[in-house]
Amino acid sequence: MKKEQNQLIDCTVHDCEHCNCLWNKCKLNEIKICNCHGKDGNKELTMCDSYQKREN
Repeated sequence: MKKEQNQLIDCTVHDCEHCNCLWNKCKLNEIKICNCHGKDGNKELTMCDSYQKREN
């Protein structure tokens, strides 16, 4: 998923390095999405493949 001009990508994964926790938005211009349990079409199993654990 690549954002268009002035588009923001929502994110509430606050332990990810790329999440702007104040705005609940991703800092990246482009993210990859993966389905962790096959291709059954279940949206709940879809997650961001760009996740990086935040260093404290």
